[in-house]
Amino acid sequence: MHHIYLRLRDYWAIMVALIGLSIFLLPLPSQAKSLPTVRIAVLYDGPHSDLGIGTFIRQGLIQKEILSLTNGEFDIQFPKAFQIHGGWSAKKIDRALTALLRQPSVDMILTLGILGTNAALQRKEFAKPVIAPFVIDAELQGASLTTGKSQIPNLTYLTSFKSFERDLQAFLEIVPFKHLALIEDAAIPEAIPQVLEKIQRAARANGIAINPIRVTDSIEPLWKQLPPETDAVFVVPLFRLPGKEFDSMVQGLIDRGLPSFSLTGRSEVERGIFASLSPETDAIRFARRVALNVHRILLGERAEDLPITISEGEELTINMATARAINVWPSFRILTEANLLNEEPKGIARKLSLYSVVREAAHVNLDLAAADRQVSAGISAVQSSRSDLLPQISIGSSANLIDKDRAKGGFGNNPEKAAFAQGSFKQLLYSDKAWTNYSVEQRNQESRKADRRQVELDVTQEAALAYLQVLQTKTIESIRKENLKLTRSNLDLARIREQVGAASRDEVFRWESEIANGRIDVLNAQAQRQQAAVSLNRTLYRPLEEPFQTTEAGLEDPILFHDVERIFVYVNNPRNFQVFRNFQVREGLQLAPELHGLQARIAAQQRILLNTQREFWAPDLTLESDVNQRMAQAGTGQSTPPGALSQDRTTWNLQLGLSFPLYSGGAKEANQGQALETLRQLQLEREATVGRIEERIRSTIFEAGASSATIRLSREASYAAQQNLRLVRDQYSRGAVDIIKLLDSQNAALTSNLNAANAVYEFLIDIINIHRSVGSFPFFDSSQELESWHHRLEAYFQEQGINTKSEIIRSPFK
Repeated sequence: MHHIYLRLRDYWAIMVALIGLSIFLLPLPSQAKSLPTVRIAVLYDGPHSDLGIGTFIRQGLIQKEILSLTNGEFDIQFPKAFQIHGGWSAKKIDRALTALLRQPSVDMILTLGILGTNAALQRKEFAKPVIAPFVIDAELQGASLTTGKSQIPNLTYLTSFKSFERDLQAFLEIVPFKHLALIEDAAIPEAIPQVLEKIQRAARANGIAINPIRVTDSIEPLWKQLPPETDAVFVVPLFRLPGKEFDSMVQGLIDRGLPSFSLTGRSEVERGIFASLSPETDAIRFARRVALNVHRILLGERAEDLPITISEGEELTINMATARAINVWPSFRILTEANLLNEEPKGIARKLSLYSVVREAAHVNLDLAAADRQVSAGISAVQSSRSDLLPQISIGSSANLIDKDRAKGGFGNNPEKAAFAQGSFKQLLYSDKAWTNYSVEQRNQESRKADRRQVELDVTQEAALAYLQVLQTKTIESIRKENLKLTRSNLDLARIREQVGAASRDEVFRWESEIANGRIDVLNAQAQRQQAAVSLNRTLYRPLEEPFQTTEAGLEDPILFHDVERIFVYVNNPRNFQVFRNFQVREGLQLAPELHGLQARIAAQQRILLNTQREFWAPDLTLESDVNQRMAQAGTGQSTPPGALSQDRTTWNLQLGLSFPLYSGGAKEANQGQALETLRQLQLEREATVGRIEERIRSTIFEAGASSATIRLSREASYAAQQNLRLVRDQYSRGAVDIIKLLDSQNAALTSNLNAANAVYEFLIDIINIHRSVGSFPFFDSSQELESWHHRLEAYFQEQGINTKSEIIRSPFK
């Protein structure tokens, strides 16, 4: 036993010793293996302004992306001593590049500028990797394009195949001109004179005279050198011009009514340039592409083997505010393809929302105004029928002239000339017919109010649907335009594939055909949007082409949805959905103006029937009184002969009358039969209307249930289609798939986008139709009315033994 104990003790001693030795042998943190150090020199053209590429060059965006991508693999350094500015001198930049190539402390060179990139492209030998990402025109600058690689050891660059000829042609398609001013940075033609020569050749081929105007950091030379015959201006990148000077130049061109075109892209159009064919520069994407090239070189790939193309595509952008200011209007063909900035004039004060449209329609709709007049006329009709039951009092006067013989024989009571005043009083003590007329007219007034409510609901529905139709057509137009832009971008990919030999000319033709079809779709979408706007203006009784701005109505619109989840909890399963439909039917049968109007007519007809029955035994009872006062007399017969009786000048009578028609030729029986059949007709109409209203309510709710589920499904389909399109498009750009697969993916994405947009608006339309079917739009009324509706809904579910407050439901729209 002791022997075993000694062995265990020795074993643990040995293990502790080994662990201690291993710990001792481990390297200290300071002795850990260090990352490979890479020193990258950066050659700048000079101090850049805050415009275009100058923005992300000044921000050091490319350097940040390089550090982020290589973090943990390499110790990347950008020594200050090798951060060189060339002072916008081609010779100085070339000397600096030579010095950096000879500098042993530099492992890689990055040329961040057009002049530095051009200096690199003029060389054929490099002692170390050089990345030159800012190529203006690869062919003019001597770069190879045949293989899609630089083919020069240790050199890689990036080119987008942008062409001045294509930009010039696009400018001419928008607006014709003959005298073009070319505003350029003074350093470019000095360093790359062949660029200006190419531009002039392209201009001459189109019959255009070009006048180059060179600027640096001030715009003053432009106004001094701008020829008076200039009718258009082309702006190339102005690397040294500050933003304030650029804005001053833009305003000056607008004041002179000159259309301008930017080679840089959308960012300058946003500042007021008239148009551009270049899309917005994706600075992050560009910087990451440069960083990726650096990383691949560091991992062992040869610079000359890296791909040199970077696709930017074409995206025609037009500033419509500038177009209006200089009174230049592109054709419909151009507008269908262009991305329009400031499309709606800022001066449009008329801004519409769903709520404002409904309210305005209620105030201006002529059908509703006519219904209001009908109700007002009905008030008078009720008062008129009631007047037969009230006292009838009348007064009058008369003058009599009789012959003298009769006057003498009147014994002083009938003078030759006399003036009288009369008065009469009549009160209908009982007349069932009069009471029937009054009661029927009251019910008719209730029917008129119900008819007016029906018109109001129809107007609300019509206005809301017209507004949603405008929003829907605007969305569809936007989707069609985006698809057209994508098609244009795919055409650019096809052209690049053709240039590098990866595709034949037929692909280019196919995409050009797709662009033509896309333009047709955009034109049709624009026409539908314009028709919807005209229809909305007609609904609001505005000039049919009066412009307006819209406010989007979506699933989170508080006007339409007080709380989406609060509504959805009542329709989240078949049982709740059934109870919800029953509740809405009950609400609809209580609120429907069609039923209110029929019920009023039935009540009126019941009173008519009762009157026809009472006609067999009920008499009319009246009280009448007349008074006659002789006010003046003259001529023969004024005095009463002796012994004759004289009459007082005032005479009166009081009469109680009772009348009852014993026989009217069978009219009583006929009236009773007619009244009974009319009553039965109205009762049948009411039963039929109840069935139609219930069917309408249940059908619209089923439609809304389907469309609400479609929203999420269509969004999922749209997302999947978009992801598929990105993958296929990337594969197409690399030559991995053919054009057919990309076309299928694009069409699938377009269809899914349209379905997703339509699903939202179809659901909103279904919601409007539900409330019209029920006969109430609580979200257009006060918040108290909306809250009351929710309370009634919750109470109804409680009556059915369902407690919805304990249910937690996820919205189908998220």
